[in-house]
Amino acid sequence: MTPDSTHLEELLKATPSILKELAAEFVRVGGQSMDEDPDSQRSVCLLLAIRCCSLLVGMGRLLDPSTRDSWDVLVRAFMESRDLLLTFRFDDKGIRNDIRAWCEGKNDGSWRPRHKKAEAFVKRMGAGDTELGKRWSAFSALSHPTIHAAKNSTNFVVTWVTGRHDPSSEEIMRRKCADYLISIATLIVGSTFEFAEWVPLGCDLARMPHVESFRLAVADATRGISEEERRIPLPPESYRSS
Repeated sequence: MTPDSTHLEELLKATPSILKELAAEFVRVGGQSMDEDPDSQRSVCLLLAIRCCSLLVGMGRLLDPSTRDSWDVLVRAFMESRDLLLTFRFDDKGIRNDIRAWCEGKNDGSWRPRHKKAEAFVKRMGAGDTELGKRWSAFSALSHPTIHAAKNSTNFVVTWVTGRHDPSSEEIMRRKCADYLISIATLIVGSTFEFAEWVPLGCDLARMPHVESFRLAVADATRGISEEERRIPLPPESYRSS
């Protein structure tokens, strides 16, 4: 089973308005929180949520066969912010210590998310294996100047220089469209859900009337894409598998 491309296209057309709803609420709630304490756990999480929105806007504009190399680089930046948001939402003293270091802005690695902690939490919630760490590592191999990234870029350039048709392009773009929609859906979960183990952000779904229905529609539309299909086709030794 593969996702219906017409359904994906309809959802893609809705993404600008969905991102605007999300961003407007993040700015509203974030402004209130930062007035109270700009370095609070809540304020930091909302800063990351706003960054995610900004990156998703750029990702949407790169969702084209001619720019999918650049899309791979930008999606890695989005993963960094989204996964750190998931990490920083834990109501945990150790996480708050990390947040204090992050707010100091030092180059100490405090921006690195705790993938194992987040993945274990998602499994407890019954959502299965997210492979956050594995996908982070795989996209790192494409965003840094590795041999794999250089070959990947060369394949794209040869295609548009020669005008040669890439028969796999349509299916690749279908998966990237699905990945983009899933990225927005995961931000919705990470910023608007209020689990007992997370600090509350206080976003008002009534001010974002289309966000939850969009998330559910994405889940339905992308159900036919397995984790195996979404995996980056790279040699196993080019990224960490666990």
